[in-house]
Amino acid sequence: MANKLELADTSPVQTEAGPHAVARPRSEYERRVARPGDGSTVPVVDRRRKRQSIDDLTVPTHQRNLNALRFGMKCFDIAAITSVIALGIWQHYVGNNGQTILAPIVISALGSGIFIFMMFFAKAYRFRPTETLGEHLKTVLMAGLAALGVWLSTALILRPETFLPDALAMAGLGGLVLLLGLHTLYATYLRKLHASGRLAPTVVMLGATHSARRIIEENAKTRELNIVAIFDERLTRAPLEIHGVPVVGKIGDLLQWEGLPYVNRIVVTLPSAAAARKRDFVEKVRLLPNRIAYVADAFENLDHVKQRLSEIAEISVNDITGNPKSGSHTALKRAMDIAIGSVALALLAIPLAIIALLIRMDSPGPVLFRQPRHGFNNRVFNVLKFRTMRTDMCDVKAERQTEADDPRITKIGRFIRKTSIDELPQLINVIRGDMSLVGPRPHAVGMKTEGRSSIELVEEYAHRHKVKPGMTGWAQINGSRGPLHNGDDVQRRVQLDVEYIERSNVIWDLVIMAKTLPVMLGDREAIR
Repeated sequence: MANKLELADTSPVQTEAGPHAVARPRSEYERRVARPGDGSTVPVVDRRRKRQSIDDLTVPTHQRNLNALRFGMKCFDIAAITSVIALGIWQHYVGNNGQTILAPIVISALGSGIFIFMMFFAKAYRFRPTETLGEHLKTVLMAGLAALGVWLSTALILRPETFLPDALAMAGLGGLVLLLGLHTLYATYLRKLHASGRLAPTVVMLGATHSARRIIEENAKTRELNIVAIFDERLTRAPLEIHGVPVVGKIGDLLQWEGLPYVNRIVVTLPSAAAARKRDFVEKVRLLPNRIAYVADAFENLDHVKQRLSEIAEISVNDITGNPKSGSHTALKRAMDIAIGSVALALLAIPLAIIALLIRMDSPGPVLFRQPRHGFNNRVFNVLKFRTMRTDMCDVKAERQTEADDPRITKIGRFIRKTSIDELPQLINVIRGDMSLVGPRPHAVGMKTEGRSSIELVEEYAHRHKVKPGMTGWAQINGSRGPLHNGDDVQRRVQLDVEYIERSNVIWDLVIMAKTLPVMLGDREAIR
């Protein structure tokens, strides 16, 4: 006798329409099969696929900026190839044929320039995720040989009386060997970063659309983006996944997701025909610090199979929350943070040790105070400060902001707060990479102003987290320092921070740092 199938919920199974149709029950149900003879039932495992949970998503939390790495590699190559060629030429040219120091300088500069130009022309700094080590070294080899040929030919045409082909050939071959060695290291290192997911920009998409499918399918070939999930308000119509990328929830789920601070770009993929839904999507996420973009109409007319994903993205994706800084800006700012921060920490080591001793003598408790604060993209990190309050009255969440003659502050704490010496341990945060020397000041997680979260008082508050927070900033040297006691204070601070983000460059950072010390020492009104 055939087994009898019983359903706890006998509502019919709903079949969704569309190219990605899937069969799904109208509600959760339990399948049970009757035992032959006694009428009892036993449960049967429901093996049908379920929508992946947002809690199952993983994103890399220690990411690297590929453009900044490329810039650093280019600079190192320029310095290395110039040094090797100059050294090789110097030994052969000076003193030969009555030549002065000018000849080796000119011929070295010419050779170095040609080598670097050929490397750029051959796109040897692209470092595509799918490129093998052999393919990359072949590109470098062809660029180097072409540069050597052009260099020899140019030198022969311009200065035949001082032309030393053996010297140029040896110097050029030395430079080529050096480039092959360096790029072996570069490519190996970047492949490891790509494999761990730390190099490709982490992306989530809003809208399970045809445009989303095209981007995902092309990215499966190039692996230039790390697309982790799709969010859509119409989950009943959405597939479980698109080419391996899960559709996990609605925009509200995205906003509550713990992995959101590690998402580099949110891409809205709705077509122009869904203008109202697109506006609704953008309105819900536009105040996030993450870069937000939408797919332009031109994308739908591109032959995506014949173009690299990065080229498609450049044409079809328009940013709506500001363009990011270039790789050169990111690399130079980071190099400046490490260099200046390390030197400052070394020079101040003895004064800092004395201050630490005074803090221990003044009141019981640890020397350093650690407080969770919001950093880049709302990522939370522990900022380091000298402890200035009594241990039993420290306010980690900053729910009560500092007041004049605050009884929580210790004697030594009052002095070091007035001079902002309590902020100096943040040089360690700068060297670690949590902070920068210049940027918006990081506010404590849960900080309140007039009994309300500061982010509730100013709509654009989250935009100050589009860059790393800083030890000092444009707001601080313009009088917005210390606690924020009302909404107007928060508004002014955010306005100055956003102004800095839009205009920031390395030279301006140096100007702000130069103005910081006079402002701190001359400010007698700010409560600290």
